[in-house]
Amino acid sequence: MSRTILALFLVSWLSFAEGPIGPSVSTPLLITSVVIDGTKAPVELKTRVGQPYNTTTIQGDVHRLWSTGRFEDIRVESKPQAEGTAVVFQVIEAQEYQLHQVRFVPSSYGLQMMIPEGTIINRLRAHQLANQAQDQLRADGFQDANVDYDLVPFIGKKVDLKLTVDAGSRVRVKQVDFVGDTKMNPKELRGALQALKIKRVFPGVRGLWPTWRIYPGYSADGVQQDLALLRSLYVSQGYFDANVRLDDVQVANQGAHVFIRAEAGPRYKVKKWEVSGQQIATKVGHPKDEVMRAQEFCSTLFNERHQAERDGILEFTVNMQVQPAEGSSERAPEADLNATVDRGQSYHVNRIEFIGNRHFSEAAVRGNFEIDEGDLLNEHLLRKSIARLNDAGMFEPVNERSTMIRTNPETGMADILIRLNERKRGSWNISGPVGPASLAGPLVASINSRLPAWGSGALELSTYTASLSFFAFARPLLPLLGITQKIPWLPIMALQRPYNPALGWKSGFSIIPVLGWQFSAMSYGVTQMQHRLLPVLQGDRGLEGDLPVIVQTPNQQTAMYCQPPAPRFSYLRNVASIALRLAGALTGL
Repeated sequence: MSRTILALFLVSWLSFAEGPIGPSVSTPLLITSVVIDGTKAPVELKTRVGQPYNTTTIQGDVHRLWSTGRFEDIRVESKPQAEGTAVVFQVIEAQEYQLHQVRFVPSSYGLQMMIPEGTIINRLRAHQLANQAQDQLRADGFQDANVDYDLVPFIGKKVDLKLTVDAGSRVRVKQVDFVGDTKMNPKELRGALQALKIKRVFPGVRGLWPTWRIYPGYSADGVQQDLALLRSLYVSQGYFDANVRLDDVQVANQGAHVFIRAEAGPRYKVKKWEVSGQQIATKVGHPKDEVMRAQEFCSTLFNERHQAERDGILEFTVNMQVQPAEGSSERAPEADLNATVDRGQSYHVNRIEFIGNRHFSEAAVRGNFEIDEGDLLNEHLLRKSIARLNDAGMFEPVNERSTMIRTNPETGMADILIRLNERKRGSWNISGPVGPASLAGPLVASINSRLPAWGSGALELSTYTASLSFFAFARPLLPLLGITQKIPWLPIMALQRPYNPALGWKSGFSIIPVLGWQFSAMSYGVTQMQHRLLPVLQGDRGLEGDLPVIVQTPNQQTAMYCQPPAPRFSYLRNVASIALRLAGALTGL
């Protein structure tokens, strides 16, 4: 399409420039009129009447029109006139539809395309989604993946987005080796990997079964991400001049053998580190034994970021200078670290908007948020609110891609837009015990469905589910509750209101007549404890992202990624979390 536009543009230009009425080369062509044919909607152009005829400006207008996604076709023509030239933009508006569902042919290959039903879609948006799916596949090791799209009519203005996936062969990472003067244990280096990390699921026993491993897909972007993490690891250990790069990749039989070269260089002794910036008190630290340990330094930066978030600041950047200390030499290098914190503008919340909650009330969704319109935009509370919304289980997991923050620096206000994708109304499940049924549980077949949208408050039916389950063996808790099973299978009908942080004590209960009030009370108590105590035990670490620090040394610039500090008594917290989950599994249906 772009070639067609350019060809028409050049033909019209040459025909005008060489025409009998064309002005001389020294006289600039003036635009006498600008016409947009094919749309009545207002369009902003930089091509204006009275300006010199400029091909670069017109091409820029064409690109801007394409980027809006409002048009399927754009053509530009110039018509010579006695006093100059007229420019005509001929456009065809893109027809918009409502999305019914996304269909993958022949398979989704694990693609995650969470687009709410009813989303407005056109051919440009469909093309963008196909490219996103293609990028996901290539990042997962399908190097030659190709995804095509089609909009298939459903009913009325609704369409299905059909994505035809040609995944090709998948390349997996089979082995990662480190070469060079690494000065660090390969096991520690492998622990820093993410995209290239080979995970051991189950240890092997010689002569009985092999070790079970999960091999990740190979992608060039994944390699670069892990190289950045390795550089960060070296900097955090005081190897400020470390050089980490990809040495070689050998691919055979859909398996990749990756070689990473790491030249650590000298390890610096750190005399002191200093953190300063606007609106913060300067903090100075002296590492014990002059060995760079990033935990204390990073904890100070996280405290400053927490304070910035409480002040409604979104932009928080850290730049660190590595400067040679007094008495430093090549044989015994010593350094001082000076970190400067830059805080951006403070914002208040102007509006919080949810898109995609068709069957749930605004109150059931908004009640999970601990941040309200008019408050300072605290990103920590926003992340906590999204975690509460995910805990409610009404929608597919909401993440950063589903959340958009639009800021207005002039007013200091920000709008928050959250796209929601409701879970399917009904589902079915078949599960069995691992081990003896008397200990591990029954063989269960169940179907459940969310009730239709009706009512409000405690009678909002869309917050309830009805289920029918068949148990082939006695549950371990049934004898304790005084329930005897006289038939080989036990049907159970239940009305449940899943736990929702916005509803609190009014949710998380089940009404199961056949099991009696004892089981319902026990299940309610365990559910409340589980959902209220697990966030406390896990702490805020799961809500925190890494904090990047730009590190400037005399030889290079790199980045160090500070990780959130672990909560106190981590081991005891993990044990208590596992116990709560086991209790929930025993009392759940």
